Amino acid sequence: MEISRLDAWYSDCHGSVESTAAYIIRGLCRRCCLPETILRSMQASISLSEAGDSLDRCDKLIELVASSDSGMMHLFSQQQLQEFLIFERECFICKMELEEEQRPADG
Repeated sequence: MEISRLDAWYSDCHGSVESTAAYIIRGLCRRCCLPETILRSMQASISLSEAGDSLDRCDKLIELVASSDSGMMHLFSQQQLQEFLIFERECFICKMELEEEQRPADG
């Protein structure tokens, strides 16, 4: 399905069109765009960490989604949450590999 235009209007008690209902558009954008943006950011952070960058960004994104204060987790679909968990796992694997590389060899 392709959406080429989205109009949202609200009307007064007489049925006359008043103005755009920007809150509907903001809600749809929040519901649709934020989870995908977070997923792509997680993906980019993991790729950067594999190139030697810090994993701080992954940690911050995980905290943001997991926080009950932000309410972000409720915006994710089941498929998006599964993808997020895969990225979270990759982030922790990268952390463990980095810790192993930094640990002095025993012996």
